[in-house]
Amino acid sequence: MKIYQKFLSKKFFKNFLILFLALEFFFTGIDLMQNFKYLPDSANLQIIYSVNMFLNFMNYTLPLSLVFAMISTVLGIIKSNELVAIYSLGASKKDIIKPIFYISLLATISYVALGFTPFMQAGDKAYNIKKTGSISNATENLFLKSGEDYIAIKELFPFKKEATDIKIFKTKDGNLKEIIDAKKAYFKDDHWELEEVLRSIKPDISKKDAKMEFENLDRFTTLQGFKPKIIDNLFKGEGQLTIQDSFSAIDILKKESINSDKIRAHLYIMMAFPFFAPIAILGLFYPLPMQRRSANMALLSSVYIFSVLIIWGLLFTMSKISQNGALSPEMGILLPLFVLFLGSSYLVYKYK
Repeated sequence: MKIYQKFLSKKFFKNFLILFLALEFFFTGIDLMQNFKYLPDSANLQIIYSVNMFLNFMNYTLPLSLVFAMISTVLGIIKSNELVAIYSLGASKKDIIKPIFYISLLATISYVALGFTPFMQAGDKAYNIKKTGSISNATENLFLKSGEDYIAIKELFPFKKEATDIKIFKTKDGNLKEIIDAKKAYFKDDHWELEEVLRSIKPDISKKDAKMEFENLDRFTTLQGFKPKIIDNLFKGEGQLTIQDSFSAIDILKKESINSDKIRAHLYIMMAFPFFAPIAILGLFYPLPMQRRSANMALLSSVYIFSVLIIWGLLFTMSKISQNGALSPEMGILLPLFVLFLGSSYLVYKYK
């Protein structure tokens, strides 16, 4: 890396860090002022709520911070005539934007990678604290279908990966074959382990002297791949799944021929939407002037900031419409990002 690229990298990263922390603390502070009266009196839970909301807001603040940091960095070196000096060294626009683009791309990929971890459940934990005064909130009276089986759950604790009073009705060709009744269940190694199990097996009425069979078991393994968070999300239609859980949920819904638009929208928001930042950075950088005398810098700054907010607002609104199921996630999330990519590519080609 050349000296001027190291200079730009440090300047951009510093501006990004300042803007990112400022936006994070601003949004977290506003949320606390609005919801503090609904939080429990426990100081520990209040701190946990604040931390989880801080993490949850990264979905909005990270892309905006990256784009605004680029604008701040480049406009700053234009005003100080440092950009002209860099160009005089023989640097091209590609050489100048390269370190900024790579840092923004690395930050975006790192954020997407966090989608494979429980980091994505920060918003749910904060909501549970505000609603019930506890990190883990029980979902009651669930009724789900898996293949030809029907599952009734009295209480599900998704974060603890536990459930109580489970009944599984096994059917074949529409006929009830057996009922599995368990007092407790724990999710381990991608399956559910039922405890204190009573199996009630329906007799074959075609046989003489047929009668019900009952079997008591200490443990019974069932419901492969039915993760607690997936069950909770499918039942309530809300919440935040990790990326791998989203794929699993889509697969389950596909097998049951159930619409998966909301979960696909959530998946695209985690995996594709954050790339708004590196795409926008390229499109916004190339039209910028080389020196301050060729443009009104105050007006240019206002236009750039306003443009970013308008584009971000449109993309964010489309993503929310897709999450509500009113619009296909491919049309509401992927298509606008693709249009943004085409627009940025055109500006790069025109002003390179």
